[in-house]
Amino acid sequence: MPFWFSCLSALASFVLTYALKVQLVPDASVDRFAEGYEIWRISNGEASASTTFRDLSLTLEAIGDTLNGNRYKVLQQAATTYLGEWLIGEGLSTENREGNIPLKLTVSGLSEGSHTLLAFHNGWDSLDGVSDLNIAINDEVILVCSLLMRFSGTCVLQDPTVTQKDIAQTVRQNNLWDSASSYLIFNVTSSSEETTFTFTPIGSASDKRAYLNALEFDVKNIKSQVSFPDPPNSDEHVNADSGTYTLSFQAASDAASYDVYVSTESEDALVTATKDSDAYLGSITETSYDSRKARALQRLIGGESRQLAFPGAGGFGRYARGGRGGKVLRVTTLEDYEDGDEPIEGSFRWALSANSGPRIVVFDVGGVITLKSRLSITDKYVTIADQTVPGKGILFQGYTLGLSGATDIIIRHVRVRPGTISGTTIDGMGMRGSNHAIFDRCSISWTIDESFSLRDALNITLQRTLISEPLNAAGHKNYPEGTEHGYAASIGGNAGSFHHSLLAHAEGRSWSMAGGVDNESNFQGRLSIVNNVVYNYGGRVTDGGAHEVDFIGNYYKPGPASELHYALKATYEDNLPGTQQYYCEGNVMPGYFDADSKQVFDGEGAGACWAEVSIDLAPTYQYFLDNPFMPDSVEYQPAAQAYKRVLSDVGANIPSLDDHDKQRESWDVDSDGDDIADWWDGSTGGEGYTAMDGYLNFLAEPHVFVDPGSSVEISLADLARGFNDPTFEATASEGTVSVSGDTATYEARAEPVITYVTVNINDSDVVGGPGHGAEVPGLFGSVWHELPARSLHFRVRS
Repeated sequence: MPFWFSCLSALASFVLTYALKVQLVPDASVDRFAEGYEIWRISNGEASASTTFRDLSLTLEAIGDTLNGNRYKVLQQAATTYLGEWLIGEGLSTENREGNIPLKLTVSGLSEGSHTLLAFHNGWDSLDGVSDLNIAINDEVILVCSLLMRFSGTCVLQDPTVTQKDIAQTVRQNNLWDSASSYLIFNVTSSSEETTFTFTPIGSASDKRAYLNALEFDVKNIKSQVSFPDPPNSDEHVNADSGTYTLSFQAASDAASYDVYVSTESEDALVTATKDSDAYLGSITETSYDSRKARALQRLIGGESRQLAFPGAGGFGRYARGGRGGKVLRVTTLEDYEDGDEPIEGSFRWALSANSGPRIVVFDVGGVITLKSRLSITDKYVTIADQTVPGKGILFQGYTLGLSGATDIIIRHVRVRPGTISGTTIDGMGMRGSNHAIFDRCSISWTIDESFSLRDALNITLQRTLISEPLNAAGHKNYPEGTEHGYAASIGGNAGSFHHSLLAHAEGRSWSMAGGVDNESNFQGRLSIVNNVVYNYGGRVTDGGAHEVDFIGNYYKPGPASELHYALKATYEDNLPGTQQYYCEGNVMPGYFDADSKQVFDGEGAGACWAEVSIDLAPTYQYFLDNPFMPDSVEYQPAAQAYKRVLSDVGANIPSLDDHDKQRESWDVDSDGDDIADWWDGSTGGEGYTAMDGYLNFLAEPHVFVDPGSSVEISLADLARGFNDPTFEATASEGTVSVSGDTATYEARAEPVITYVTVNINDSDVVGGPGHGAEVPGLFGSVWHELPARSLHFRVRS
């Protein structure tokens, strides 16, 4: 549920009307745009730059010099900007570092009356010191310290005869509240009047530049507001699962109490709220507020409580929002076009690259799409629903399909097999630099570099995905001809979940732990590698390194090409700060070790995991620990049971029941224009989901159509491919179902309905067999005698 929260102190109770915010973006920056801000791109090397937002005209110039901007990578490329990292991590200054060159801002277009300007002054380079700022309005140095602002360190326009106070700029501060800022109150006599603000560096610091990061017109003074709210602004994944959340913040300067306002309608509703409105919750004197519905706060803070991406989503990316509630874009052609060419409306690339905002991509066509270049999602709020494809589905070939710096992405049932069409060395799919993303039931094959690639990401999941047959000796550009480079996946992330997936027929990198280092060169990467199946690996299995790794309940099955008899090698080859540590438990390799065997190799016998130290000064900390780092990130099973579940439900397997669905209605039958087929009953599938979510989740699971009062037979063997001589039990929520051998007969009732059948699967190994029926202390916590279950969805036609 979305929310907006405001917590106003007596020092910040006046109303301002214009409220325009501008983020200054220099040439050297990667796009990281703060929500609610206009973007002003300014080129380096120019004497001045001008732009217009609404009726407001702005010009920024370096007096006698040229403009030069840059960024502090740690802040500007942070995964989130909850504390304003993207704003104060970049900005504009002058080329000259030693001349105390002023920056001059000229503004016109403001209405007659009183206005304010809040500006931020935070340097980005590694500096020993930076100059203070002397600020003039209309060439008059009149910035002084008022009585109100003595407590906050910020100055406003006051009586010019009062002693002047300069602004102490900051360097690499990581939040808006500790960053230097100036707050100016000024008057405009007409909308055509130009107002100038001159920021002059003064003093003898080694760096004599003025810094500007962002401009905010007609907003409240940040120094007189509460700070560091929890949850932070724009957090759309607030953990309010219990139904409550205690809001907290740091006190505003000299504030005795706070008026609390909450709205779930809109930001505008909160801006105009008064104490007589429903949004007013009361006045408090403490710096926390216990809310029953999880709201956020301060400086007009907005966010949303988290929601599972879809039923069955797991891991750290399970709360990805995708395009929920956004527009539906329909792929109507298999054609593609080059970047820079005229977009082809209805193409897959058009849906991703020529559109923006929350969107759900569905398919009216099936077949092969030959990509003409890499296709990367770089924005946020996108769902790709390949389960909507008619016929046998969609296959992407030619180039990579993936994410780059994207946020809140859901991709399901996608097939990618690039092959050698492009003539280049390419991956299959990836999530580099992304946050809150989940790939579910995808199939990736026939790649030249590696099938899946992930680095520098946060909160991601790869689940129930099939990675198979990377091309082994296919002419990788970095290696001599004939070099075997059929690699499965390199994975990193803080944190990343990789679970219930199948990796088959890869020479190496099954998986390669590519935790990497952070911007301070410390080891990073938190990886949950759980319940995967790896078959017929070659000369490498799981190796590399990361800061924290859970390696639990994986099933490694040697094949004809397999040369190794362990599952994970922790590689210590760099003397860098920090630690690389592992939890290894419950892993299986038939013929060598099982879930009850000694897991960590100590020089005798076999083991699932071991450490290879190739540096002279070996780390003194413990490599393998006794408890998992991330025990609640994924719901896992014993390896032998996970093996059966993975083989029964992995990869892009929808539509998998087309033979039983001979009269499937077309997606095109949508007479009311809501982008949902007419036969859908409007159900959402649970609180927090939309009717579109319910519809897409129905299509993402095995499903069957049947006429009212009729019956249909379904082969249950398709649901249990990984089980040995399975037997089945089935129950229906509506209608009746009976089972004979591996065939279920469903008899529909006379009325149209959306319903489901739960199929329980059992085989001779479930109780008492290898890896089953035995408690694994500290790992699973109970005896696993439950029967695995699959859901089979039915639609009784009208």
